[in-house]
Amino acid sequence: MNELVFPNINIEGLARWTGDVSPLECIHIKDETHNVKSFTFKSKKDAWFQFLPGQHTTLFLKIDGNDVMRTYTIASTPTRPNTITITNKRMAEGVVTNWMHDNLKVGDCVDALDIGGSFSVALDKPKPKILFLSGGSGITPMLSMIRYFYDLSIDVDIAFVHNAQSEKDLISKDELEFYESNQSDLKSHYVCDVSSEGWQGPTGFLSHEMLLKLVPDFVQREIYCCGPELYMQNVKKILESAAFDMNFYHQESFDIESSTAQKNMAINAELPEHKVTKSEINEYNVTLKKSGDVLPCGSNTSILVSIQKQGITVPFACSQGLCGTCRTKMLDGTVEMDAQGGLLKSHEQEGYILTCCSYPTSDIVLDL
Repeated sequence: MNELVFPNINIEGLARWTGDVSPLECIHIKDETHNVKSFTFKSKKDAWFQFLPGQHTTLFLKIDGNDVMRTYTIASTPTRPNTITITNKRMAEGVVTNWMHDNLKVGDCVDALDIGGSFSVALDKPKPKILFLSGGSGITPMLSMIRYFYDLSIDVDIAFVHNAQSEKDLISKDELEFYESNQSDLKSHYVCDVSSEGWQGPTGFLSHEMLLKLVPDFVQREIYCCGPELYMQNVKKILESAAFDMNFYHQESFDIESSTAQKNMAINAELPEHKVTKSEINEYNVTLKKSGDVLPCGSNTSILVSIQKQGITVPFACSQGLCGTCRTKMLDGTVEMDAQGGLLKSHEQEGYILTCCSYPTSDIVLDL
């Protein structure tokens, strides 16, 4: 019989994992549904993870000889800092997710970027009554936040409504019902697009009438929403029709399942337009300090696209300034940045930019 080896869980004596401390080692794989798995990772070297519930990280993998990356929300809670868990769904064209489902094994290691993102209840000062709304795999940040509240026994009234295609697609339902049975201020509701034999819950797409029936006081709550783009658009229409104050609405601002990261290139994507007149177009040098590469970039071209045109692989996901995956520190120079919420003010003050929506206004030097 092998001797048990316990990890060091005294975080006071451990380094904080920052994405370059060590690769992540897969230590557990769980089948959540017929097409959803959870992968739990620890740092290959002893380290602990510091993040906020709802944030995400980017995995770097080599698949069929190609370097690919994908951004995933962390489904676990920061109150359990020795591991992180990624829960993802097999998709028809999900290159990375499908590879993970078919090939990743316990003991395998993957590289990952540092953790970031601005979608987290812990970044806000929410009302004492919260409503979580999620569709499909958009449940992952909600799982992180609910687990966070449960572990800390925070006195907050939580209503949770989750939409899935069918009963067999409900993720972590038993776990959430356990939390609900032990926490009187948590009420969860499940909605299936199609009914099945024995399903007693509501069916169909979320509507104003359905939401009012499930959560009568939803207009009085702070709302967090995540899911496919069409799901989030529908939620906003429901809230606007109810005269909900959208200052209390937060959503994960990118749909990673349909993001340009699925193709791994931003060059040919339909990116937000950056308007510059021909007379204002100038060409500048972008220096990547770590690699020593110097590349040209016009003032009408995003820095990310210019880097990719040189065949250089750098982290990115949404390509629209929303998710924060391409966050990079600018060591010198100036840019015009069309960010749309993917960069925290504190990071901007520290000199970070988002390469996907930054356009040079001088020669610049990046910490890449």
